[in-house]
Amino acid sequence: MKNRSFLLILAAIIWFALSVYPVYGAEITEKQVIYQTDFSSSPGWITNSPSHYYWDGNSQMYYFNLEGGTNGNSYVPIDYDEGSFTLEFDVILKSYKKNGAFRFGVTSSEMDVARGTNVLSVFEYGKYGKLMFLRVIDQNNHFHEVSSLYSSYCGSQTDCETVEFVENKTYHVIIKYNEDLQNANIKISDKESGELIWGYYVTIGQDLHFLSRLAITSKGDYTTANNVEGYLDNVEMYTFRTVVVTTTPTTPAITFTPTTPPTTPATPVPTSPTPTESPLSPVIAAGAIGLIMMVYAAYRRN
Repeated sequence: MKNRSFLLILAAIIWFALSVYPVYGAEITEKQVIYQTDFSSSPGWITNSPSHYYWDGNSQMYYFNLEGGTNGNSYVPIDYDEGSFTLEFDVILKSYKKNGAFRFGVTSSEMDVARGTNVLSVFEYGKYGKLMFLRVIDQNNHFHEVSSLYSSYCGSQTDCETVEFVENKTYHVIIKYNEDLQNANIKISDKESGELIWGYYVTIGQDLHFLSRLAITSKGDYTTANNVEGYLDNVEMYTFRTVVVTTTPTTPAITFTPTTPPTTPATPVPTSPTPTESPLSPVIAAGAIGLIMMVYAAYRRN
């Protein structure tokens, strides 16, 4: 009899603990778009040079003609509250002159290519050829750069060489800033074939602040007659956030089927709303375990 009583009490405690456990939670990672346009319609970007930066309705892309010494730029404000991000876009360079450079990325309100804060992809026809760059300038004006010149990114690799861009090819560019690792990386691929053309990373060593715009800019470039002309397309900036998804288990209702139909219509009985369950407090679980141990101890003493 004593064993039977103990088992009944133990079963009741376990049933109670399970019945009050209401919520299962799971963490999932969601993509959150910060800004996106495919230029199928005018994106409404702001520019100080409408003849050099504008939406081309025929091609449904964004035309640019950067030239140093003009302070030309085109930008769109973004709702970005710091943290890691990824920026993807396509670019076609139709023509370029010596010392010309296409610069696009995430910047502060200054949009200055020589001062922070900015995270820029750069296609530049300079002293060592037609090179691709990742340039990051933090809010303290510390400069971080890597290029597709072999001596910039190859290190001790022996099978490494300089990679140059060409005109009239569509490049797909991916820039990632990782706030946790405090670094940024770039990958540039052939849009048509998907082949990786070049990519590398820079270590920043601190978090970036004051980034508030997506911008094509020549501010800070004082060289003249160095035009770069082309088109920008399929711009998307996004991040990933971890969210907790909760589900509440439901207990199937028990129904009874009468063997004899009622002779008179049954009067509907109003039902009470199902109470909303809240997450199980750790105190309840601990209390249930403690109660089990107390019952078991009492059982041992008796």
